[in-house]
Amino acid sequence: MKKLLDILYAPLYLAAGIVEIIKEKDKTTPTWLKLLAPVLAVGGLGIFAVLSFVQAFVMTAWLGNPLPVLGFDQSPDQPISFPHTIHAGVGPLVDTETGEPYMSISGQPRINDDGTAMEGLGMDCTYCHKQVSEQAWAGVPPVELCVSCHRVIGEQSNTDLKALRNYGLYEETKSPINWERVHRMPDHVRFVHAPHIWYLTENPDAIQNKPLGFKTLPDGTVAISQVCSTCHGNVAGMEQVWQDQPLKMGQCVACHRANEASVGCETCHH
Repeated sequence: MKKLLDILYAPLYLAAGIVEIIKEKDKTTPTWLKLLAPVLAVGGLGIFAVLSFVQAFVMTAWLGNPLPVLGFDQSPDQPISFPHTIHAGVGPLVDTETGEPYMSISGQPRINDDGTAMEGLGMDCTYCHKQVSEQAWAGVPPVELCVSCHRVIGEQSNTDLKALRNYGLYEETKSPINWERVHRMPDHVRFVHAPHIWYLTENPDAIQNKPLGFKTLPDGTVAISQVCSTCHGNVAGMEQVWQDQPLKMGQCVACHRANEASVGCETCHH
């Protein structure tokens, strides 16, 4: 740590040293060197600021989520707005802390014509992410699944729905939607959804960040959609999905230990 601090403060030490030299030899110091001193001082401060920013970025990325700069935004804009509040939300779409209606990405409140809050459809996560309980990846639904509803549901003039229909309905414009990835895992980490999903559905006490309306089934298990919040947070309350949890190694190891799962390197790094 001391060496790192010495490197960070080196430009300031250099500038301060030059200033002291100039003070001692003021009468014999050339004018150009006198002018150079403040330039070096400002430059040193600039370098210090840049190195401090880099250090802050590395430390935040190491300990949690990186700063939302240089493409590391935790909630990237998507080609088409997909409000999870409307699709996966349950009950009135209001913020539980403020009591105010959720706001759409465009800044409009989610309210009906009579001023009451809209209600979510309560769609199960597995309706769109069908393979989450069977394979490594949760999967992204094909456009055809989206337009199977939205060919008739939703205003024809809605910009996002018009784009969605272009992607999925018309032969001349059909193509996959290039969604921006939100949750990141390092390339050397292999996270398989299926075993985590099945363990948590059978062991509800291990679920963290329990969603609103959490409930167990008569046999003591829970539905698959009740466990996602452990790693993804309250997605049903997100207009635009962001990475809620840091998803760092320490978090995974702590969870494995708490649930008596393997913490051997080969468990995730293979």
